[in-house]
Order: sequence, then structure tokens, then C-alpha cells
Amino acid sequence: MTTHVRHHLAREEANSASFYPPDLLPLLQSLLADLADIDCAYAKGLEAIRRSPGDDSLKHAMIAWLRQHHEKRRAPVADELLALQQRMKAVFSYDRH
Repeated sequence: MTTHVRHHLAREEANSASFYPPDLLPLLQSLLADLADIDCAYAKGLEAIRRSPGDDSLKHAMIAWLRQHHEKRRAPVADELLALQQRMKAVFSYDRH
């Protein structure tokens, strides 16, 4: 058997032994990166508001707007993560039976 054929067969065995569909890990990584970007932008905005000169009541209003904006941006990504978690649970519970 040539090396190429052995490598191909080994790869097929590894793929058949996978614990989850191959799209789950990249999707999980992408969603976590999106959350990190959203949270980082929020933290930077929050710090900028806090460091800025100005009236405290105006700062509180700006922080409230920023928090609301952050939650709106974050919610769909968090929902996708929850859906992915359910999908992963289904895959893993199916593998155990």
C-alpha cells in the first residue's frame, strides 16, 4: 500500500471517529471571537466616557446608551451560542447511546 493511500485511509478513520460535525468548532470560535470584539468595543467606549471631561449626568446618560447598544449587539451572538450549545448537547448525547 502506498503512503498516499495509507494517509488517506488514516484520515478517513480519524474523520469517522470525530465526536462532532466538523463545522462546530469553527462556528464556536467565530462566535466567541465576535463576542470578544463586541465586549472589547464596549469596554473601550466605557473607558473613553469615564475619562472624558464633562458633566456626570451626561456621562451616566452616555453610559446607559452604550450599555443598551452593547446588549443589542451582543444578544444575537449570545443566542447563536446558546443554539450551538444545544446542538452540541444533542450531538454528544446521541454519541453516548
